[in-house]
Amino acid sequence: MKSRNAFLCKSTRFLLVLSWLASDTNAFVLPATRNFVDTPTSRYPSKSKLCFHSHGNEEGSRRRKRDILRKRLRESSVISSGWRQRRKSQQLVSPSVALQNGKNDDDNSNNNKDDDLSSNKLPQFLEPYNQRLDAFLEKCSEYWQQLQTKFPFLKEIPEWFGNIRERLTWGVLSFVAGIVFTIGAIFIPVYNQVETLTEPVTLFETILSDLDRGYVEEVDTNKLFETGISAMLRSLDPYTEFEGRQQATDLTESIEGKYGGVGLVISGRVTPEKKTPAKLNVPADQATPVGAKEGDMDSMGNAVDELEDYLDEDGEEIDAEERAFFKKQSQLARDRGIHVVSAFEGYAFDYGMRVGDKLESIDDKKITADFTVEDVRNTLRGEPGTLVTISFTREGVEGVQSVTMPRQIVRVRDVKLATLLGDPRDGMGYIQLSGFASQTGAEMRNAILTLQQAALDASNGEHTLQGLVLDLRGNPGGLLTSAVDVSSLLVPKGSDIVSARGRGFPGVLYRSRVDPILDYSQTKLAVLVNDRTASAAEIVSGAIQDLDVGIIVGTDRTFGKGLVQNVEELPFDTALKFTVAKYYTPSGRCIQGIQYKEGGGLGANSRYIEKKVAEKDRGVFYTKLGRPVQDGGGIEADLKVAAPKASALEVTLLRSNMIADFAAQWSRSHELSNKFEVDDDTYREFQKFVSQKQQQGEIKLEALYNGPIVDLKKVLQQSGYKGSEKELDRLKQTIVREVMKDFDRYKTDIKEDITQSILARYLPESMLIERGVKTDVQVKEAVKLLSNSRRFDRILAKGSSQENVETSSLKVASTEAGKDTEGAKLNVKW
Repeated sequence: MKSRNAFLCKSTRFLLVLSWLASDTNAFVLPATRNFVDTPTSRYPSKSKLCFHSHGNEEGSRRRKRDILRKRLRESSVISSGWRQRRKSQQLVSPSVALQNGKNDDDNSNNNKDDDLSSNKLPQFLEPYNQRLDAFLEKCSEYWQQLQTKFPFLKEIPEWFGNIRERLTWGVLSFVAGIVFTIGAIFIPVYNQVETLTEPVTLFETILSDLDRGYVEEVDTNKLFETGISAMLRSLDPYTEFEGRQQATDLTESIEGKYGGVGLVISGRVTPEKKTPAKLNVPADQATPVGAKEGDMDSMGNAVDELEDYLDEDGEEIDAEERAFFKKQSQLARDRGIHVVSAFEGYAFDYGMRVGDKLESIDDKKITADFTVEDVRNTLRGEPGTLVTISFTREGVEGVQSVTMPRQIVRVRDVKLATLLGDPRDGMGYIQLSGFASQTGAEMRNAILTLQQAALDASNGEHTLQGLVLDLRGNPGGLLTSAVDVSSLLVPKGSDIVSARGRGFPGVLYRSRVDPILDYSQTKLAVLVNDRTASAAEIVSGAIQDLDVGIIVGTDRTFGKGLVQNVEELPFDTALKFTVAKYYTPSGRCIQGIQYKEGGGLGANSRYIEKKVAEKDRGVFYTKLGRPVQDGGGIEADLKVAAPKASALEVTLLRSNMIADFAAQWSRSHELSNKFEVDDDTYREFQKFVSQKQQQGEIKLEALYNGPIVDLKKVLQQSGYKGSEKELDRLKQTIVREVMKDFDRYKTDIKEDITQSILARYLPESMLIERGVKTDVQVKEAVKLLSNSRRFDRILAKGSSQENVETSSLKVASTEAGKDTEGAKLNVKW
């Protein structure tokens, strides 16, 4: 049996969570919480009577619990029934009596008082106002008593007041009364708010205690608590979350952009409760790194669970063929073990570790098939300065290799690449920014200064940067302060950057307080965005667009997250992240694209209700130069460049890990040359490799179409159309043949994918990014725009509309795990 303190701790956290969600301000009276924690355990029965299917016993149990709850509420109530009697004994002057009695101060004679009341009776038409005044004065009295309960020294005031009131002027009395009621206005609403939460918290604690004591099987109360909290928060919006110890630590480290480790990003099995899409630009040595295949992956890149994935979306069993396929995928994922998907330069990369290395042991602790990514991550992490020995195997190299390296403070850089594009003498710079951690502003400043000097040197002192492409594609956001810092480098001093407003959130406006490091009158600016550009990245994009200092280039719109999250520390190293406000760009628009409404309730779907902002509801705002822009749907690109799309075959090959597996096989029998490229012989070898995997059941080339086919098959089964059902099986075979033809149609793109996967085993990340930028269609269009001053100025002109650029090339799709739009701390998160 767990101790009483365990349940009180959970109730404390539950009360804090409810209080923060319900509060109108960010203030919270912690002493009230401590009083609740110190509640005597005698308020609850030490034992509960077993209830069988007897109506009498059930009624008795309900009555007992009801009595307990009522007793708890009565004891926690501030206003007692004997308060008015105590007030009379203290000879507290009642304003209502004074008003009715006029100048009659004789309280010893009831007859005289009645006579005075009769003689001073108010006119009939004033009675309603008198009743309202009495109600107001009664409320003031209740406030006074509540203040006395919280601040005992106030009980001495009536006696003190009675002794000196004759010497005080009405001005002094008014001043004292003002102070008293000001204190009441500040503290009483918060105190009342805590009081209103007593009932749900009491119910929650009682239910948890009953389940722990009497449920048929032993239960884990910690899991029950987190399940209840998660369900409650899930009814609000997708960004409001309870962060457990590990999640709170991960969040802090991702915001600070540093942690103690070796600089590895790993992939492999994850624990069932962690089988969710990757959230943030997570630092290395963490469980869900961006770009890593996460958990047990099926041929579509989805997590495979031994039990849950044998059911379709409606909870019905899938057929035997699909079940066998899932089992094989699950086993293959376990056999793969823990692999390196990225090694940071300056850390693990410099000690010889590469992409594709399979970890075998850490400090003589063997990594078995049961190890999860979290297990390995926690082993790799540690106190900076301590040594760790990692044993690993590598394709093409015999035996097990070992390397010993020190754990360090690993700093995850948000500026992934800063380089000059094309001919350096043209002065066209490029910066890829992946997030907004605490040091992002300083990183951006250094990157711009470096590019300015490089352009000056390349032109023999003739000019500095002529243009800059800031790549925010796939940037999920981060810290508010970092977004403001980056914007301040690009916009004129004194410009509004962003503002935020909410029910209990103080309205704030951020302005640039420094001179920009980038002179937009000399250096033209283009910002690349896509539908995964979100949050803080949208703040920067919105400020640049609204202030007309640059042009937004992208496919259409950004993600559209205009919500602010607050991260509050809770007891026991946990945290609550919840939405507190909306933010607004300099033109005054909020770019939030989805409206969330509270869901939940008994018998209802606990998930929040979401509704996309309709086109007709989007308002029109204007930039500094008078260009029309809209709210309610992200930042819309000024120059729309259609993004190259991947073919169905390419997507399937990437998600099923076929290209990475082939790169590993290629490394066993080949050496990398300086002029390496995937020739036709290597490509035919890859086609043969995929065909073998298809025959062995390790991949399904028709997997992209499985969803619609399964839905149609289900409808045909329900209708009894067995002949049509057989036709679906033949349709699958036809799809496979059609997909195989795409090997020739999209040969160039698939070759590039294979090349990148092979080079990733030898080259650092920055070199791979730079190689990809050279062939990026959207980057090329941005450079063309910056090189054409007339076209650039025309787009920024008042009344101009968006331009469109069509591209027909199909190119590699991003294989990064989906970046969530969350990830900040330091109180305000975007």
